[in-house]
Amino acid sequence: MSPPIPSRRTVLLGAAALSFTGTAGVIAPAFAQNPAPAAPPVPLAAATGSRPEIAGQGRLALFNGNLPGPVLRVKKGGALAVSVQNALAESFSLTFQGVRLPAGAAAVDAPVAPGATSLLTLTPRDAGTYWYHAASPPLARRALAGALVVEEAGAPAYASDHVLFIQSFPPESGVPIFPVNGAITPTLQGPASGRTRLRLVNATPVVLRLRLRGPACYAIAVDGQPVADPFELKDGRVQITPGGRVDVAATLDDADATIIEIETTQEPIRLAVVTPVGPAGTAPAGPPAPLPANDLPAEIPLKDALRVEMAIGEKEAGKAAAASLGTVKAGRSVVLTLANSLDAPVSVHISGHPVRLLDGLDDGWKPWWHDTVPVPAKATVRVAFLAGAAGKWPVVAQRGGDGEIVASRTYEVTA
Repeated sequence: MSPPIPSRRTVLLGAAALSFTGTAGVIAPAFAQNPAPAAPPVPLAAATGSRPEIAGQGRLALFNGNLPGPVLRVKKGGALAVSVQNALAESFSLTFQGVRLPAGAAAVDAPVAPGATSLLTLTPRDAGTYWYHAASPPLARRALAGALVVEEAGAPAYASDHVLFIQSFPPESGVPIFPVNGAITPTLQGPASGRTRLRLVNATPVVLRLRLRGPACYAIAVDGQPVADPFELKDGRVQITPGGRVDVAATLDDADATIIEIETTQEPIRLAVVTPVGPAGTAPAGPPAPLPANDLPAEIPLKDALRVEMAIGEKEAGKAAAASLGTVKAGRSVVLTLANSLDAPVSVHISGHPVRLLDGLDDGWKPWWHDTVPVPAKATVRVAFLAGAAGKWPVVAQRGGDGEIVASRTYEVTA
């Protein structure tokens, strides 16, 4: 059974400028924004541990002994230094999924050997919600992962801002458990009669069909990139592919909690609860203002685009990861065809450049940018991007359900 939902009437009223801190998020006055001094490297220590109440009796690889790893935060355009320490018995490397890096930067960092420490510096070009994880799928699936928040310049757009890092574990009972920020059904807080920003991260190997039960919710970013026109989620429903992220502006009333749950063929699985705090007032109506746009191309010319195909299937899984899809000069468009011959859906992570899903006749594209693209079983999906950042970038397809890599290629952009 799900735990009871805290009623607004059971929460003590507080002052309008309440401040709460924790790993899940923060509520603070919108004006409380001071330039941060240069910070020392964030320690990220990988070692074995256990969380039997969530993941059963087996050992896990954890960052800083926690599930998930710490939320890494940096301002757009700022440098984030991370000191990676490896106390595991095997080497591992990190990937920062969805982060658009300067030309020539590596999408996946060099492996850190057992007993070694490596200093990594990351300078994201875009504000948004991203995540980091071990490049090895077994390590990433088990626990070696965490959220990366690249903050917009200036004051926060929302007084309340929460990361919901969703993972999945098959305990000994065989019934999947979906912890959020390492907890079962955590309770978060947001301003009464206001809005809170929920950064939903799907760090599971399955498609999540979520429903937010409460007042109107609006999608404000997809895969880290702001939505030009925030739109209301119909009936509060949103679907997130493995590795994908959706940022939602959730409206709160002054009485009842908002429930976030996974919809299943049976009973829904409650993920988290957001309770309103502070004095009552008039809730905002209509869509929120768009987040500041990142520097992405206004159009993708398709007429003279380079067209390449990536086959996804059993025969592709064993091929060398270094196999290239081709080389393209910066400034030229690319149309990438993702052909899935498997009986299972896959999610394809494309590094280096956000992409647009194309319509069936090449006569347009979907209105959102993606870095992680779902491809149904026995289906073909085409995406387009404008090459800009010089370097060699990976494209990795993972099977839905277990996260196994079923195809891995690279493409190169030259100046």
